[in-house]
Amino acid sequence: MSTLTPAQRAGLEPGRAAAYVVALVDDAAVFPPGNAPLPGAVAAHRAHHAAEHGLVVGPFLAPVSRLGELLDALDAAPSSTPLDLVLVADTGLVEAAEARAVLLDDDRVELLGLEIALPADGPLGESARLTLDTLDVALPAAIEVPRVPGWRDALDVLAEDGAERAKFRTGGPTATHHPSEAELAELIVAATGRNLAFKLTAGLHHALRRTDPDTGFEEHGFVNVLAATAAAIDGADVPRVAALLAERDAAPLLAVLAAAHPGVVRRRFTSFGSCSISDPVTDLRALGMLEEETA
Repeated sequence: MSTLTPAQRAGLEPGRAAAYVVALVDDAAVFPPGNAPLPGAVAAHRAHHAAEHGLVVGPFLAPVSRLGELLDALDAAPSSTPLDLVLVADTGLVEAAEARAVLLDDDRVELLGLEIALPADGPLGESARLTLDTLDVALPAAIEVPRVPGWRDALDVLAEDGAERAKFRTGGPTATHHPSEAELAELIVAATGRNLAFKLTAGLHHALRRTDPDTGFEEHGFVNVLAATAAAIDGADVPRVAALLAERDAAPLLAVLAAAHPGVVRRRFTSFGSCSISDPVTDLRALGMLEEETA
């Protein structure tokens, strides 16, 4: 007799489960706390894409400040497959535009997007509008909105523009602020209520909310976020969404996903950045949301 997976027990069929996880994990291996050497991270990214779990893997995230290292890595390990790349504008939009110009005609990469953070000081609505007005890199952008006074104004501007995603930071061992379930719930409800797509970054390695046994750090779970997003789309309030983010049992979360539409959920929660690909893949397999790798 075969043993049902947690996803199957919740009524989440394999095809629908897979639809929730396609390109869900952006590869942030070179960022803290992973800090992988860039050449090795590029090679590992290509290997992940070629593996059976490759459908889970989103683009490779590279800071603009390390463009030279990226070019050296591409020189050192030629490939017939372009590197799917998102630039993280860690040194500003001017430098990001210059990096785009360098890479634009480089057939070794496929530029898929840009990430840029709004400054935490000053009126965030004005900062968001100025950022949108000065985006001249012709790439889809994820604009990080810090959770400081005025963040709702920034979301209003992004939603009115309608072309870009928001990006929310979810903490991590090196972060100065770890958003609580209620704080993250506010962001998710605010974004979905504005029909605004968003991604998350930092501290999201595992499917379910957990306490890291080594650091004691409270990690948000990405399956929690999928279920919380589904509930928010369906009109759930902040306390209900926060309760889903706090849930440590997979069963109620998978039940929410079984009743939701994967495409609708993923149009809002588009991806999350993780310095690990193996941790999310291991958890997805344990839940039955991703097929086991064949021998």
